[in-house]
Amino acid sequence: MKTSTRRRYTLLLFEKQEGRCCYCGEHMILSYRWRDQQRPDAATLEHLKRREDGGTDHPDNLAVACRRCGDSRQELDWLTYRSLKRGEIHEYARSVERAIS
Repeated sequence: MKTSTRRRYTLLLFEKQEGRCCYCGEHMILSYRWRDQQRPDAATLEHLKRREDGGTDHPDNLAVACRRCGDSRQELDWLTYRSLKRGEIHEYARSVERAIS
């Protein structure tokens, strides 16, 4: 993907997501300075379905994530990772335990 296209998508998605990470929901910074882009809260363009898994550069497959989340996602699918980051899976497990007891 060309740099100009990447920057345009990043800016559009940053605005659409109100400056929040698609995984953890924390606020991010948006900067084109290299030093700022290395910060853990820097906005990065993320492929929801990883390219290694057949994902494309289509806008429907893109979101912005903080560098911290983008770097730590690894092989997890985006929805599972989002649920883990937001504590939803742990909350669900606790509710199931209560229902069983």
